[in-house]
Amino acid sequence: MPDLSAAQKALLQTLGSSLERGRSSGVFHLAVGGPGSVPALTDLDVPELHLDLLPDPVTEEQRAVLTRLGYLREAGEEERWSHPGGWRLVLPDSGSGWRAEQAALRALLLEDAQAAARYRRVFRASGRGAADQALQADATAHHVRTVGFRPARFVADTLQPLGLPWMFAGGLALDLHLGRLARPHDDLDVVLPRAAQLQVRDELSARGWRLDACREGAYHAWSEPLLAPWHQAHARHPDLPDVLLLDLLLTDLEDDLWRYRRDPRVTLPLAAAHRVSPDGLPYLAPEAALLFKSGSAGRQPRGKDQRDFERLRPTLTAEARAWLAQALRLTAPEHPWLVALA
Repeated sequence: MPDLSAAQKALLQTLGSSLERGRSSGVFHLAVGGPGSVPALTDLDVPELHLDLLPDPVTEEQRAVLTRLGYLREAGEEERWSHPGGWRLVLPDSGSGWRAEQAALRALLLEDAQAAARYRRVFRASGRGAADQALQADATAHHVRTVGFRPARFVADTLQPLGLPWMFAGGLALDLHLGRLARPHDDLDVVLPRAAQLQVRDELSARGWRLDACREGAYHAWSEPLLAPWHQAHARHPDLPDVLLLDLLLTDLEDDLWRYRRDPRVTLPLAAAHRVSPDGLPYLAPEAALLFKSGSAGRQPRGKDQRDFERLRPTLTAEARAWLAQALRLTAPEHPWLVALA
């Protein structure tokens, strides 16, 4: 198996890092992956580098950089590039959840010899896609056993002492509602009261978190309050386990109401929006979390968001379905979920 450290270094040096403050382009995340990176399976395929680039979609200038580095674009809809040095570069769809699923699969294959042997058999018989699919459930189960809600508990240990009405959002909120982790997550979304943002910033900073305000497609020092429409900061900690970052989402939670940031006409009483799991982890009500996943500005739901809706819809109460349908009729009257919610 080729040593990919030099290839990773070259990509970072030539494309730059989007973690550098003030940059609106560059490498957001880069990791080794694919069955070819597992020592027991190196004969099946070449190893891969999984690269997340900003902006999204990738620019032609960035593709030209890859060409200069010797990468050759492979045919097909997905962004895959081969390298004569013996590896493949994959630029995953950020909305598919593929990157996190691949990381969970690799963790299983590295640890479980029987799983690796099964993967080999399916790969030999039916190819990479079939092998990935055949081991997906096992990879998720392994992720639940080894990771589970540990990242959420790490975050909760930091935020709970602040005494604020914060709550997990996104896919993790849906997992907490169901009481089980349905898939691995790249990051954790947390809703925070906008009015308390500096209190949160100061507490996280004192605990050793790297904090970046997200504005105009780039990171900036979070040195002053974020005013609307800016609403987002990213937090990273060296001990935050198994996710890339904590996504802090500033929300108007005044007057005991949760307000939908994209359309303040849509509200939910804070007492209904703020749920708590049996083991004490606060989360945004599933109907509100799904509203965010429904898409924005004419964009259809991403693949993982559509799957989240399909698994959550049967668990929603009649009241929750009615609230979500009413919110969609107000904000996206032609939304395809309205038929399923009827």
